[in-house]
Amino acid sequence: MELNLAKGNSSIMVKSLIAQILVFFIAFTALAEDTRFNLIGVSQLPIHGYENDEAKANMLAIIGGKGIKNPLGKSRNFLVVNKSIFTNSKLNYYLFPNWSKSEKAGYKLRVSRKRVERILSLLRGIRKRNSLPNYLVGFSRGSVDAAAFAKIYPEEIRGIVLASGIYKNSSRKAELYSMDRLIGSKINTAVLVVHHKKDACHVTQFSYAEVFYQNLHAPRKQALFFNGGVPTGRTCGPLHYHGFENIEEKVASDIAEWIRTDAVK
Repeated sequence: MELNLAKGNSSIMVKSLIAQILVFFIAFTALAEDTRFNLIGVSQLPIHGYENDEAKANMLAIIGGKGIKNPLGKSRNFLVVNKSIFTNSKLNYYLFPNWSKSEKAGYKLRVSRKRVERILSLLRGIRKRNSLPNYLVGFSRGSVDAAAFAKIYPEEIRGIVLASGIYKNSSRKAELYSMDRLIGSKINTAVLVVHHKKDACHVTQFSYAEVFYQNLHAPRKQALFFNGGVPTGRTCGPLHYHGFENIEEKVASDIAEWIRTDAVK
């Protein structure tokens, strides 16, 4: 009799544990679900959004290179590869796409009024989905988008994150599109500067990021400078210090923590 009772209790405990695991798995799966939607005036490509009920802020990811040119939202960029870290850190994540599959996001396009207005249209579309504060997170060339938008529409966002940003350089392609040129020393929104101390990309040298941060006047500002990692790819690519290779999770988690903390200030 006692043996049967023990078996019964054991069975109940096992079933309870299985139920808890299933609840966690379902919640985690829902948290990471890709919600695709289209907005007139934003892009011919779908917007990929990852939303959850516990989110504290919205993050609009703007990658570097040639931008997002495919309808699946695929990329090896730091902001895309680590999107699950952002979404699991109580942030809604949205990926800003190019206008079409054929468009290439060069420097000139990234500061154009047309592209700025597309970002504005997406942010206003997101505002219809929720009322959380919005943050632009620009990686490498994406920092150009974030800076150009923040100078024109600072009231539309809570802050910007400049990750491996372009601060000052002598490249003929980039000299007019650096943070020194676009932002200068003053901006009317919160700023997080994120950079690897060994970034070897010729247009994103760490020394320029450090000077920019020191001279910047903003309502709120913070810098996250990193060491570590083992680079394996090209210097301006995702698999190097520029893309925080092998420390991506730490960097992404710290960015998410800053956004969550700043959102309630």
